[in-house]
Amino acid sequence: MHFILTVGSTSFSPLVASFLSPASLAALASLNPTSVTLQTGTSDLPSPLPPFPVALELHRFLPDLEQRVAQADLVISAGSILSFIRSTKTQSRTLILVPNSTLMDSHQADLADELEAKGWAIVCKSPGDLAETLNRLASGELAAPSAATYPPLDPTKVSSILDETLGF
Repeated sequence: MHFILTVGSTSFSPLVASFLSPASLAALASLNPTSVTLQTGTSDLPSPLPPFPVALELHRFLPDLEQRVAQADLVISAGSILSFIRSTKTQSRTLILVPNSTLMDSHQADLADELEAKGWAIVCKSPGDLAETLNRLASGELAAPSAATYPPLDPTKVSSILDETLGF
């Protein structure tokens, strides 16, 4: 099973630090990953990296992030819409959203809550709760969102709305 943490192009040091904490890594290990990739953007990183049963593949930025997310079984990400769109292209993975509440009036929290209400994601309300969220997922207390509930991806929808709004 491949797991990926992605924070995009910004800094989300609290999420990276929480992911790499002993409690989160222990919870993650209980999910039996075969590989773990971290895409950390400009976030602060501990040195050295903590020990983990599988190698932690660490990258600031990944030109093939979309492909890696498509191959992942578990995606842990900041609560941006791009994370959701990337993760649903093949609709076969568990998505945990951790909103970055320091960005633009907590818009990521609003979006993440809506995606969770629809059953498309699990929301971890703050980076400090990540270990608990992973433990709940491992114990079966949290159910992985069902891929069957995702709507079909329509890549023309946004352009159609823009065209209509702009009068084209």
